[in-house]
Amino acid sequence: MSQLDWMIVGGYLLFSVALGLYFSRRALRSVDDYFVSGRSFPWWLAGVSMVASAFAIDTPLGITGLVAENGIPGVWFAWSFVLGGAGTLGAFLFSAMLRRSRIITTAELIELRYSGPQAAVLRGFKGIYFGVFANAITLGWILKAVWTLSEVVVPGVNRDLLLFVLLVFTLIYTAMSGLWGIAATDFIQFIIGSIGSFLLAFYAWRYIGGVDQVVAGFTAKYGAADAAFRLSFLPEVGTPFFVTFVVFMTLKWWGNPPPAITQRIIASRDEKDASLATLFFAVVAFGFNYWPMIFAAMVSLIAFPDASSPEIGYAMLVTTLLPSGLLGLMMASLMAAFMSTVDTHINYGASYMVNDIYRRFMVKDASEKHYVRASQVSTVIMLLVAVAVAYNLDSVADAWYYMSMITAGYGIVIVIRWFWWRVNAWAEIAALATSGFTSTLLSPKFAQALGYWDAIPHIRWQYRFLIVVGVCTVSWLVVCFLTEPDDEAHLVAFCERVKPFPAFWGPIYRNYPHIEWRPGFGKACMLWAGGAIGVYSFCFGMGSLMFLKFGQSALLLAVSGCIGFLIFKVWRP
Repeated sequence: MSQLDWMIVGGYLLFSVALGLYFSRRALRSVDDYFVSGRSFPWWLAGVSMVASAFAIDTPLGITGLVAENGIPGVWFAWSFVLGGAGTLGAFLFSAMLRRSRIITTAELIELRYSGPQAAVLRGFKGIYFGVFANAITLGWILKAVWTLSEVVVPGVNRDLLLFVLLVFTLIYTAMSGLWGIAATDFIQFIIGSIGSFLLAFYAWRYIGGVDQVVAGFTAKYGAADAAFRLSFLPEVGTPFFVTFVVFMTLKWWGNPPPAITQRIIASRDEKDASLATLFFAVVAFGFNYWPMIFAAMVSLIAFPDASSPEIGYAMLVTTLLPSGLLGLMMASLMAAFMSTVDTHINYGASYMVNDIYRRFMVKDASEKHYVRASQVSTVIMLLVAVAVAYNLDSVADAWYYMSMITAGYGIVIVIRWFWWRVNAWAEIAALATSGFTSTLLSPKFAQALGYWDAIPHIRWQYRFLIVVGVCTVSWLVVCFLTEPDDEAHLVAFCERVKPFPAFWGPIYRNYPHIEWRPGFGKACMLWAGGAIGVYSFCFGMGSLMFLKFGQSALLLAVSGCIGFLIFKVWRP
C-alpha cells in the first residue's frame, strides 16, 4: 500500500461517514425511520442496498474456498438460493405479504401469525437467536475476513488496529443515521465494490493470459478429468459433491428472505417496489456478481498453489497484480463491501434487540426518542458481540457450512406457515429446537470437544444435513397435530393484514369470505419457477461468455431475455 493508496482509502472512509451523517436527522425521528426508513424506499434503492449488503468482504474469500474445494460447482452453495426467499420465491410469493405485514423484524411476525404465550416466548427467543447469536456469527466471519486480507495486503499494520478503525467509521454513521444512512452509503459502496471486483478480474485475466490458460492451469494442477469437473457449471453425477448439490436444490433453499433482505422489503414504499427490488437482487447478486470473483479465485489457485490457504492466495493475488492507486481503489472496494454488510447486520441486529426484546418485554411504554436512543446503544452492543465471536472462528468457509446446518429443516416450516392455517408456534419451536440440537450433536467439532467423536459414525456434511432435516420435519409435524391450533380470531386478523393465498387456509377461508385473499397461487408458482430458470439462464450465459463460448452464451441470454419479457407481460406485483 503506497501513500496514494492510503489517501484513496481514507477519502472513501471520510465520505461514507459524511454521507451517513447527512441522513441522521431524518433517521432519528422514530424507530420506524431508524430501522425501516419510514417504509419509503423505491425499488431501485432497496434492490441496490440488498445487493450491497449481500456482497461482503468475506464473499470473495468464501467463493475462493468453495472453488478450491469443489471447483465452480461449489458455488451452488450460493446459487441454490435463487429458488428461495432471497430469490424468485421471495420476489413472486413473499415480498408483497411481508410488505403488507408492516413489521420491523421477522421475530415480530411471530406474534402477528401465532397466538398465546408460546408465541411471545418464541418471539423473544428468535430475537436473541437470530438477531444476536446467528447474526454475530455472520458478522464474525466478515470481521475475520479483514484479518485474512490485512495479513497480506498491509503486513506491517496491526490487524486489530485496522479493524478497530474500520469499525469506528462504520459505527459512527450506522448508529447516527440508521437505515437511511446505510442505504445511501450502500449505493456508493455498490458502485465502488463492483468496480474493484471487475478490476481484479481484468488484471487476473491479463496476468494469466485469458481463460484458456486457466483451463490449462487447472488441467496441470488437478489432471484432465478432475479439471473438467471443476470447470463445469453443474456437478458431475457420482461425485461426492453431487449429493450436496441435490441437497441444496431440494432442501437447503427453503426459507423466507434472510433478515437483511427482509428489512429492505419492509422498507420499500409499497408491495410492487418490494417485489421488484427482490427480483433485481436475485438477477444481480446470483446471476452476475459471482463471476468476477470466480475468475479471480481460479487464477489465485493457479498462481499461488503453495499459499497457506485459498483465502490467503486470493489476498496475494490482490497485492501482486494491482499497481499503486488501483490497489487503493481495490482496498476501498473491499472496505465498501465490508462496511455495507457490517452496517446492515449491526442495524438489523439492534432492531431485534429493541423491537423484540427491549420494547416487547422490558420497557413497554417509553417515548419514541427513548427507543431511538436504545437502538443506538444496541447497535454498539451488537458490534461488540460480533467482535467477540470473530476471535473464535477458524475459517470463513467452515462458518458458512455451520450456519447452513444449524437451521436445517427449519426453513420448511417458516415457508408453510404462510399457506397452512394449522401451523402454530409450538410447531415452529419444535423445528428450531430439533434442528439446533441435532445439528450440534452431529457436529464433528462438538463431538470432538466432548470426546464422543470416535463413538459415532463419521458422516459427511450432506448426509448429516439430511438427517437433521428429517428429524426436524417429523418433529414439528407431530407437535403441530398434538397441540391446539391458534385462536381463530387471531388468524383472521393475520389474514386481513397480509392477504395470503387462500390455499390450505381451510376454515378461515370458508368462514370469512370478506377477507381480500390474494388470487393466483398457481400463476405465482409458475412465475417463481420461470423466474428461477430465467435467472439461471442469465447466470450461466454470463459464465459461458467468460469462457468465450459465445454461441452457448447467446442462447442462454436469449432464453433469459424471453423469460424476462414474458414475466413482465403477465406479472402484476
